[in-house]
Amino acid sequence: MNTKSLAVVSCWASVTIISAVYLLVFADKIGDILFGVFVPIGILVFVALAVTLLATNSFEKEQNSS
Repeated sequence: MNTKSLAVVSCWASVTIISAVYLLVFADKIGDILFGVFVPIGILVFVALAVTLLATNSFEKEQNSS
């Protein structure tokens, strides 16, 4: 497994763990479900998606140049 694949997998694994812990700890304590739960987890997923797309695009450019 190359470095970029490892970065993508570790990014998604960390988002999964952080989201699960966040939901377990804060879900019943937060009054507004939209801004208290969905927005922070959505931002984490958006960052993970951006990392995935950036790694995929740079990997494709490397393969095309070789």
